Amino acid sequence: MARRIRGGGVAALAAALVFGSMTGSALADDAKKDRKEQKRIGEAVAEKELYVGKLALFDAKQIALGNLALEKTQDEQVRTFAQKLVDDHKQHLSSLKAWADSKQIEVATIDLNQPASGTGGSGAMQEGYDKKMEGVDKRLNKAITEAEEDLDKLREKSGKDFDKDFLSRVADDGKKGQDMVDEGMKKYETDAAFSQLLLGTRQGIARNEKQAKEMEKAIRR
Repeated sequence: MARRIRGGGVAALAAALVFGSMTGSALADDAKKDRKEQKRIGEAVAEKELYVGKLALFDAKQIALGNLALEKTQDEQVRTFAQKLVDDHKQHLSSLKAWADSKQIEVATIDLNQPASGTGGSGAMQEGYDKKMEGVDKRLNKAITEAEEDLDKLREKSGKDFDKDFLSRVADDGKKGQDMVDEGMKKYETDAAFSQLLLGTRQGIARNEKQAKEMEKAIRR
């Protein structure tokens, strides 16, 4: 015998279908929002990794400048300052890597001869990461090329001309480095550990910039 559906049953069925449709729509919206959030997280990770790469590049250049001065200068005061520059930035690079390891962020290994590198995640997060990382190597490689050009120009100098240009380069880089750190301190102010690291970085760069300027003035007299 065929089953008869009473009016109340039809109404209940219709209500269930509507509810199910609404639930499905809500779930779809939730999935869309979740994907969007995952993508945003991926982009943020890529942006932070790029910034950390810039910090590592800055350290690499200062270390290279210091080592070049240790090879070429005949001035003991310049030599002492160059060694301090190398030591300071090796220490900072070590601290940067230690912090990055704790956050599972890969720090680009930069020796001014190799391109920077980085890693991502998966799914929507990976998509966001990949999109944000487009051109990152290009941007870092451009900065690396500029650093190499500065070093090549400095290698052509000798004697007091070298010392003056070396100190001038450190001072100029110091100003740019502080601006870069200020940008990071503002952008990542909610990350207490990173902000503290950046504060120490800025203080060290400022000290070296000040000393380089003072020494350059003394040499030019």
